[in-house]
Formats: sequence, structure tokens, C-alpha cells
Amino acid sequence: MSAQIELPRAFGKIVAEGIPGILKHQTPEGSIIYAPSAPVVYPQQAIFPLAFVWAGLDADAQYKGSRDVAACIGKLSGFLLQCLNDQGEFSYDSHGHKVQGVDQRLIGAWIEALRILRESGADFDYAAWGQKISAACENLIEHRLRRLEGVRRFLGRVMGTSTNHVALYCSTIYRAGQVLKKPALCEYILPLARALAADVHPDGYWDEHNDLLRTGGPTPSYNYLTHCGMALLAEWTGEAVFRAAIERSTRFHGNFCYPDASFCDVIDERVRYDPTPRVWGLFGFSHSPVGRGTALAHLKQWLALRKDAENAAPETLARMCENQLYWHAGETAPAPFENPGHRAQLAQPAGIFRKGSWCVAMSALKSTNSEDPVYRHNQFALDREKIFSVWHAKTGLLLDGSNAKFQPQNATFCADSTQRNSAGPDALPEDFYPMGGSVGEDNADWVVQAAYKTFYGSVRVRVLSETALQIELSADHAACNCAIAAGFTLRPIARTLQALSGAVHSLDGADFSKRGTEVGGGFRLGALTLKGPNEMQVAWPLSPFNCYAADYKSPPSANMLRVTVPLTPQANRARFELHITP
Repeated sequence: MSAQIELPRAFGKIVAEGIPGILKHQTPEGSIIYAPSAPVVYPQQAIFPLAFVWAGLDADAQYKGSRDVAACIGKLSGFLLQCLNDQGEFSYDSHGHKVQGVDQRLIGAWIEALRILRESGADFDYAAWGQKISAACENLIEHRLRRLEGVRRFLGRVMGTSTNHVALYCSTIYRAGQVLKKPALCEYILPLARALAADVHPDGYWDEHNDLLRTGGPTPSYNYLTHCGMALLAEWTGEAVFRAAIERSTRFHGNFCYPDASFCDVIDERVRYDPTPRVWGLFGFSHSPVGRGTALAHLKQWLALRKDAENAAPETLARMCENQLYWHAGETAPAPFENPGHRAQLAQPAGIFRKGSWCVAMSALKSTNSEDPVYRHNQFALDREKIFSVWHAKTGLLLDGSNAKFQPQNATFCADSTQRNSAGPDALPEDFYPMGGSVGEDNADWVVQAAYKTFYGSVRVRVLSETALQIELSADHAACNCAIAAGFTLRPIARTLQALSGAVHSLDGADFSKRGTEVGGGFRLGALTLKGPNEMQVAWPLSPFNCYAADYKSPPSANMLRVTVPLTPQANRARFELHITP
């Protein structure tokens, strides 16, 4: 696709480019399989993009009326009819977890395929499709939504899942009612859907692991899904409550992205960082010039990182169909995060700050999951352990801000029990979860100050130039007298670390841990040169917690470089400098 992107035409072009991959990856039984180890339910959403191109809804209409596409739809729908039980449930393996239930995203894609094909005069067994879809919707109502009747605040404790699932339950059931001509489904779901829309945080997000005081904070990555569900309902109902909700969420996503449109990880308690921008619900941004610019920035970076147009995930292609179908054309203005002087702060202590080529995100949001029995051992509820991250235009995200689970070695600050009282029944627990604090600007510095159980930890960042940044980590040992480990994790932007002392270490070789004196006070990693105190420790690798794996382990490709320094009552601050080679 050319550098000039024309919206919404580009969305349909992406869908058409992915059709050969769908046709190629259809198995004899009719399913669409790209990776045998991946959850089988997701690629079956191919039924939506297949119907989209068969009806000629993409700009070039190259597959309109295609026999091959129609045959693929027939085989895929046959597979779905066979695999979904009488309650509309699909049984499959998801990253080592056995799942049996209704997948609202698949059902939603199937509904849209039915609508498009029926309106286009295609000949399929819509009655059989409708029976499975209706059963799935009734299942969602009985097993997921009855408990939420009359609810005005959507708490994970009550939902039993996250807001993004509930938003998509709502959009799926409402659309089924419209397409299958079952108004009772629409009438049932609308009060609940309106309540969810109205429950959007004033800052523009739906807080998944929250409470009535709204201390849970945002989950930016998954909020794209919630935003999408609400945006679909805004299109189908025309109601102001949904429009108002997506106006707020458009502002949130326009503010809390890095300049390359990747979501801000340090404030996300659900998902670790991913450089690929999210494309769910981009059409929901298109009601204003700035929103359209936000969507365009997401799509541009998504295209820049796309490796294989033919093998785009069918689930992504289904979202692209929605983006074209429901796009609102008009003038385009730059996204807020594209502004080289961008600043944005949440009502809670978190913010993102940009100056030229540098962007820094900071968070003193309270780590609530670790103290709530509902989420304490829930692998999908990450614990806030990081309080800042650093991005640069040349490297992308450089200092990772992703949160983890039970990983004090991955935290920004940690009071270490092994240096306090490690033996016997009186051993003290590690202290690394922030309890709150403040984020803001102090003259030329960006500062986050976080309170922990026994100490205060602060990060002060100053931009020295377009290629130089200063970071100061400090601790106030208010209620402890032990060493506090302070540090950050670096994304491996190169595979070789060259110490300023001259030694070279491969990030594909043996593990290593070196003191600052051993590396000559710093190192080079690709375009980055980092300089720090002699007391620092540089270690490889740190394997981050992986909530999607049954064993919680990340693949080696996710490993990080860890830099730490001990802060004592006598030496309670450490300064680092980051330099980027132009």
C-alpha cells in the first residue's frame, strides 16, 4: 500500500489483501488455521471478511461474486455449525487453558456475514446459522448478563470478566436482534448497554479491575475493544449515550499513546507492551478531525509494522471491515500524541509527557490487584510494579513500563527483605507495590513520586537535548533502613551490548550480570549509550511474566535487560544518562 492512505478505502484494501491467506489456510474440514498452537476460535472470524469481499464492499470489488470465496464460506459455515453445540458454545484450547463457551467476537462476525450475504442475495442456510447465533445469545444472557441486570457500575468482581467482554456481549446481542428480527434481544440488552456506556470514566476509559472509588485505573490495550463495542452501538442505535462515551474514549486514546500510536503500557494493569497499534474500533474515532487523525496515525504505524499483507489475522481483517463500513469522512487533524510538546494527565496520578524526540510516561497509580483477593492470583490482572517508561523517536519504546505479576525483580523500586531480616519467622516481605503518589512537572523536570508501604520512591527525568536524557532515581527511607533496589528494564533494541570498558556481551549468548565498574560506567546497545553509577548492576536476561501462558513464562524473544542500583539511607539517589546516536 502506498504512503498516501485514503480512508476508509484503505481498510477495504487491507481486507482484500488478506483473502488469499484465508483461502490458503482453510483445512479440509472447513476451519481456518494459521498456527496450530493458537486458539482455533479466533481465525474463524474470517467469515466476516469473506462475506465483505464476496459482496464487493471493498473499493476494488475484486472478489465480488467469487466462486472460491463462496465455497470457502460454505465450508467454514459448515465447520461452525458442526463445532458449536446447541448452546452456541465452542470448545478449544487457549494457550494451555481448556475453554468451552460462547465467543462473542466469533458470533458477532457470523452475524455480520449473515447480514451482508443475505442482503447481497447469496444462497446459504441462514436458518441454521440463525439457530446457533440465537442459542449463543441466549447463553450469554443466562450465564453472563443476568447478574448485571440493574447494575450501574461495572466491577470485575460482579462481571466475572472485564468490561471489554461485556461491551461485546452487548453489541453482539443487539445486532443479533436486529439481523435475526428478534426485537426482544434488543429490548433486553439496551438498558444494560446504556448503563455500561454511561459508566465510562471521565478520563475516557472503562476501568476493568475497579471499585466504587475508581482506583483501578485504565487498561488501554483492552479498552480499544470496549470502545469498539460502544462505537458499534452508537452506529446501530444512534443514541446519545453511546456517542458521548466514544467521544470520551477517543480523547483518552488520542492522549495516552506513545508518538508511534502504540498504547501506553505503564498505566495498563492488564497487558504488557506491544509495539503494534490496536485497530479495533478506529471508526469510532472518526466523528471529529482529531479523532480521524488519531485513527490514521494508528493505521499508518500498523501498516509500517505489517510483515505479510496476505497473512493478516482474520480477526484483524474483521475489524478492518467494521472500520470501513462505519467510517465518518471529513477533515483530519493530527492526533494529540503526534504533537512534539504533548502533555496529558489522568485524574489519578499518571501522565504522559513529550518533548521533541523524547516521550516519558509516569504512573503512581495504586497497585490494587495485589490487595484484592479477586485479582491477587488472577494471572490476567497484572500488578502495578513500574512507575515510568521512556520512548525515543529513533528507538521506539526504550525503557519498558509494562507491569507484571509477583515479580519484584521487575519493579521500579523494591525494598528487599533479604537485606533486612531474611531468616526465620520474622522475615519481612518485599515491598514493591506503589500505594499512590503524584505525577507532574517541576520546572524542566518530569517527576513521579510514589508511596510504598515503608518508603517513598521518586523518578525525576530531564530532557537535555533531542538525543540526551537524564534520569534520577531516589528513595526516602521513611520506615525502613535497608537497601532499596531501584532500576528499569531495557527493551533489547540490539543483540550485542558493548561495555564502555570494551567488553562485548551477546544477548543471544550466556547470561551475565556485571557491576558498573566492570562495564566502565556504562554500555552501548544499538543506538543507545547508557551511563550510570559504579554501584549499578547490569543483568541479562530478565524474563517477564506472561499472563497468556499456562506456565506464565515468556519466550526468549521477550527477554529484557535489567539495570538496578541499591539506594541506602546514606546514598539514596542515583543518576543515569541516556544518549541516542543521531
